[in-house]
Amino acid sequence: MTSAAVKYKKSFFEGNKAEEEFIKLRGDNFIRKADRSEDMKQHWDVLDKEFGKVDIKAPKRRERGGEIDYSIHWWEFKNVLGNLGWGSPNGTDRYIAFRVKDKFILVDPSVVNPILETKCTEYFRGMWGLNTRRGRKDLFAMIPVDFLLEHAEHVVEI
Repeated sequence: MTSAAVKYKKSFFEGNKAEEEFIKLRGDNFIRKADRSEDMKQHWDVLDKEFGKVDIKAPKRRERGGEIDYSIHWWEFKNVLGNLGWGSPNGTDRYIAFRVKDKFILVDPSVVNPILETKCTEYFRGMWGLNTRRGRKDLFAMIPVDFLLEHAEHVVEI
């Protein structure tokens, strides 16, 4: 395991669990998983017959170590290296599938990211606030699940 995988073992487990759950729900629509390069550079996890490339996000917490909060998710504008984050359009047609309490909500980052860039403009800890971590070049924001539902292009019920 990489050092990140050891440090964030619980997060990796939850992410893999969400991917497997999505694959199972999609049944015969599942084609294959992304390889490491596709996952890291193009930001997608699963190739689906109906949806195409899909990046799957597990349920999130407001704070590391806290309880899962199905009313929020996080949106990544830039990754830890300062490169385009998984929420930013990157030339790859894909959906982002957010796991919430009873469904996966699929949104198109090329539609949603520009809206979030106008809503998330100030740095603070809370809904719509921009966040970064000391020593990293990442940029992300907490967003309400209701916003994702409002902009959903597809929903996969559980």
